[in-house]
Amino acid sequence: MTAGLPPALRRALPLLGPGARRWLPRLLEPVAATPGDDRWRRSLLTPERFPVELSVSTASPHTDRYATEFVAPDRPAGTRLAAGLARLDRIGLPPPDPRLTALLLDAHRRHPVVWGTWLAGRHDPRGDRFKLYAEVPKAAAVPLEREVARLVGARPFPLPEARLRLVGIDLTTGAVERYHRVGRLTAADLRLLTPRDLDPGRDCLVEAVRDLLGRPAADELPGCNVNVSLAPGALSVSAPALSWLGADPEARTRLLDHAARHGHDLRRYAALTATPPGTHRNRHGIVTLTAHSGPTVHLTIGFSP
Repeated sequence: MTAGLPPALRRALPLLGPGARRWLPRLLEPVAATPGDDRWRRSLLTPERFPVELSVSTASPHTDRYATEFVAPDRPAGTRLAAGLARLDRIGLPPPDPRLTALLLDAHRRHPVVWGTWLAGRHDPRGDRFKLYAEVPKAAAVPLEREVARLVGARPFPLPEARLRLVGIDLTTGAVERYHRVGRLTAADLRLLTPRDLDPGRDCLVEAVRDLLGRPAADELPGCNVNVSLAPGALSVSAPALSWLGADPEARTRLLDHAARHGHDLRRYAALTATPPGTHRNRHGIVTLTAHSGPTVHLTIGFSP
């Protein structure tokens, strides 16, 4: 089942558990079957255009996590969500809320779409769980924000200049996460965004971002490509590692140093990103800090295998 996979992924799979080893090659079958030697370098999912982003989170350091392409890379972007929903049915995964997918499908038909959809997997002794990511077309961001918030019973996003960028739909629980692009973000904004039921998480999140960036007294945080996501009981702020931490290997060093200061377990991340001396790749994708209720802020790191 792994014979058609690229060498980087074949090297990474033995470091993952049985759920990821079983599901990830299966999800990638449309990519592996696509003609052309460049089929593993057509994705917008990662900086290296690789169709898989592995990730490690300090919230669950032993859980295998990834996001992946799961429809053929040569399919037009505006049709990828419809194709992805059809494929979920074929491989036996539950469909998302039809009211939400109807909104998204209509927006994808009527407006330009860049990447369409991806699928995320989580695997550990509790089982296999999946989340569908769907792009929100730029031209539809404002009305879709209102409709999605109404459907999930959430308040509209409180920063007026932010724009809904994508939604994540848990295929097991139906929970919906909203990801917003924020051009300018301050410490005061983060405190405003953090729900009251996450205290003392609001101040902990600000301090964790400052610590990771090495800016202990900064009020305005590096923006331009910052995303903020809201989910029940959690608030996340994320950005490309390149803009926050620099290129490899500096980003890896700074992430491991941050983990050591806060007692986080990143041994799996260290193993999966170990490369020979002198190797330089732009492997890191999105870095995320998440506040839950309580004083611990969790770090999630996305990277190409």
